[in-house]
Amino acid sequence: MKVYYTPSLFCRGKGPRGWAQKVNWQFEHAGMQRYIPVIYRFPKGIVFDVITPLDEAKLHEFYEKYGTDDEKLTPLQKRCLEQENPYQAVPVMEIWINGKRVESGYSSSGSAYIPWARQDDDLASVRKAYSRILKDATCFGCERFCVAYPEAGSRFQELLRFLRMEKVTNMKISTRPMDWFTPLDISLEMSLEDCRREVCFKHPVTGISHALYFQNAELVEIPMGKDRNRSLFIMQSMYEIEPALPQGDTLQFNSSIQYTEPPKDRFSPVAVAASSIGIIGGASGPTVVSVTQRDKGKNVPQGLHGLPLHTCVSVPTFQKEDTYKFMLEGISSIKYDRREYILK
Repeated sequence: MKVYYTPSLFCRGKGPRGWAQKVNWQFEHAGMQRYIPVIYRFPKGIVFDVITPLDEAKLHEFYEKYGTDDEKLTPLQKRCLEQENPYQAVPVMEIWINGKRVESGYSSSGSAYIPWARQDDDLASVRKAYSRILKDATCFGCERFCVAYPEAGSRFQELLRFLRMEKVTNMKISTRPMDWFTPLDISLEMSLEDCRREVCFKHPVTGISHALYFQNAELVEIPMGKDRNRSLFIMQSMYEIEPALPQGDTLQFNSSIQYTEPPKDRFSPVAVAASSIGIIGGASGPTVVSVTQRDKGKNVPQGLHGLPLHTCVSVPTFQKEDTYKFMLEGISSIKYDRREYILK
């Protein structure tokens, strides 16, 4: 298989092909066996594939449940679909090569080979190259990582890398924690005049009933654009929760706005179709707000019920409203902690 210095699985890169170094490393992550058969060496760094054989029965079950067309699903349903997918990529956070941390990060791409679902038949060359590993697997996932070398320790080491002669004797991969999202799909509206609200829900996993006490709401205006002549409006509220969620659980509020009927100005999504804006704590940021329980023993503000206060924000709007909608999407729990894999 011809591999170039690029994370793409399908596009031919520029420059020479990589020199193959067989390593045959393997590790288990998120309940699935992962394989790194070969490392491809280049003057600037390395490229390697993480191969994951997939359970065909689980894939059939997944596609029977969700089908192949997800256009009709809501964002919440899509989120549940993604986490139930039998193929979960390795959430790599950091990489060490020969004992040195890669400071410049990495780039990657991934895909799955599922013949009967007509997905990425171009991975047939990957399957052929790693046929020894995939001889008993009809379906598999592949992630390709392109990683620059850490800083060289000497001119001699630079020369070895340039000639593609420096062997990778060991590699360490550090992963991010993997969460599991359990939907609640609770919505409520609040105004500045009527901002003390109580919402009860039952934890989908533990079955424990929790109460949220909202209070201390305030309106936040966020100017947008270079001329700052357009604004987003959100309501920020504090809340207490009784009893506290289990350790590691967080509530997740949806604080994103999707463009559907774009306004006729330079903020129109004509130039950025299907765009969205997310708010976190009154500043630009991700489309989901995660609120966690603060550490015990610290000076934490208390609410009306004598419980720790947490912050959440409403779904943003382009117009100043009398009431604002809060969307409690669900609970995020840590399914797999951060892991480190030393391969040699």
